Amino acid sequence: MNQQSAYFLQLFLNIIQIASFYVPLAVAFSLIQAITRRVFLSFGDFAMFGSFAAVYICFGRMLQGDDDWQAASLSLAAALLCAGAAGKVSAKYVFAPMMKSSALSFMIAAIGFSIALQELMRLSSESRDIWIPPLFQGQALSLLTGDFPVKITANNAFATLIAVASILGLVALLRFTQFGRNWQACSQNIDLAKLCGVRTENVIAQTFILGTGLSAVSGWMAAITYGGTNFSVGIMLGFKAMFAAVAGGFGNVKGAIAGAISLSALEVIWSASFGTTYRDVGVFAVIVLVLLFRPEGLGGLSSFRESET
Repeated sequence: MNQQSAYFLQLFLNIIQIASFYVPLAVAFSLIQAITRRVFLSFGDFAMFGSFAAVYICFGRMLQGDDDWQAASLSLAAALLCAGAAGKVSAKYVFAPMMKSSALSFMIAAIGFSIALQELMRLSSESRDIWIPPLFQGQALSLLTGDFPVKITANNAFATLIAVASILGLVALLRFTQFGRNWQACSQNIDLAKLCGVRTENVIAQTFILGTGLSAVSGWMAAITYGGTNFSVGIMLGFKAMFAAVAGGFGNVKGAIAGAISLSALEVIWSASFGTTYRDVGVFAVIVLVLLFRPEGLGGLSSFRESET
C-alpha cells in the first residue's frame, strides 16, 4: 500500500475513533429528546459525572494492583452505575414533573441541573483536573508498517469496541424488547401510549437511565483516553453531541448516529486540512449551514420506528 492510501486509512481510523466517542452522546440526546419533546441540555454533564467516577475507580484499582484491563473495565462499570443512578434520581424528582410544563421551563430546569452538577464536582475536585496514569501504555496494533505506519492504540481500540457494543445493545433493546416497544409508542405520542396502558412514568425513568448510561460511556472514554477529567468537560461534549443529534434529525436514533459520524468526519478532515486552531468554529459553521438548508436534519423528523420502516 502506498503512502497516500496509508494516509487515508489513518484518517478513516481517526474518524472511527472520534465517532465512537460522539455516537453514544448523540444517541443519548436523541433518546431523551424523542420521549420528552424537549431540548435536554444536561447529558454532557452526566458524561462528566461518569468520567469522575471512572477516574476515581480506575486510580483506586490501579493502586490495589489491578492490571490496566481490570481497572478500565471496573471504571466503566462505575461510570455506568453512577451516571445511571443520577439519571434515575433526576428523572424522578426534576424532569418527569416538568413534562407538563413548557419547553422553555424544561430547558431552564436542565440548565439549572447542569450548573448544580458542575458545582458539585467542582467543589469535590477543588477546581482541579483529576489525572490517572496512562492505560495500556506502549500497547498498539500495527495495521501497516513501513514509511507510513498505521497504528491503533490498545486504549482506543478497547474504547471503540465498548462504544460499538453499547450502540448494538441499544438497537437490540429498542427492537426486540417490551421496553423498546413502549419507548417507540411514547416517542410517537406519549398521551396515546398512556391511554393504551403503557406506564409512561416508568418508560421516562428507564429512558433517562439508558440515556445517562450512554453518556457515561463517552465520559469514561474521555477519562481513559485523555487520562483525566475536570468539572467543565461536559459543556463542549454536550454541545457537540447535541449538534450532531439535531443535524441527524430530532428524535431519530439512526439520524443521531449519522450526525455523530458526520461530525467526526468534519473534525478529522478539517484538522488534516487546516489544523486544529479553528476546528470547532469551522465544524459548527458547517453544521449551522446544514440546518439552514435542511432544518429537519439529515434524518428528518421521523422516529426510530419510522426510520426502520
